[in-house]
Amino acid sequence: MKFKFPLEKLLTQRHIQADIERRRFLEKKNEYDLEAQKRDEMIVLKEQVKTDLHSQVQSSSDWQNDVNMKNAFLTGQDLRIEKQNKRLSELEKEVEVLRQILLKALTEARMVEKLKEKQKAAFLKEAMDSEQKELDEIGTIKGTRDQNR
Repeated sequence: MKFKFPLEKLLTQRHIQADIERRRFLEKKNEYDLEAQKRDEMIVLKEQVKTDLHSQVQSSSDWQNDVNMKNAFLTGQDLRIEKQNKRLSELEKEVEVLRQILLKALTEARMVEKLKEKQKAAFLKEAMDSEQKELDEIGTIKGTRDQNR
C-alpha cells in the first residue's frame, strides 16, 4: 500500500506560489540594488566635481565661468540625489512588503509540508502495526498447528 497525500495539489500550489513570490521579491530587491548603485555613483561624481572645482580655483585665474557652471551642476546633482533617495525609500517599502508576502507564502507551504509529514508518519505507523498484527496472526496459526500435530 502506497501513501497518498490528499492535499498534494494544495502543497504543489503553495510551492508554486512561494516560488512566484520569491521571484517577485528578488526582482524588486535587484531593482532596489541598482537604484542604490546609481545613487552612489551620483555621490561619487559630485565629490569628483567638488575636488576638481577646488583644484581648478587654485590653479587658474580665469575660473569664474567654470565655477558657476560646476556649482550649477552640483546643485542639480544634489536635487537628483535627493530624488534618488526618495525613490530608494519607496523601493525599500515595496521590498519589505514583498518580503512579508514571501514569508507568508513560505510559512503556508511549510505548514502543508508538516501536515504531509505527520500524515505519512501516521500512515507508516498504521502500516507497520497492521503488518505486525498479520505476522502475529500467522505465528499464532502456526503455533496452533504445531500443537495439534
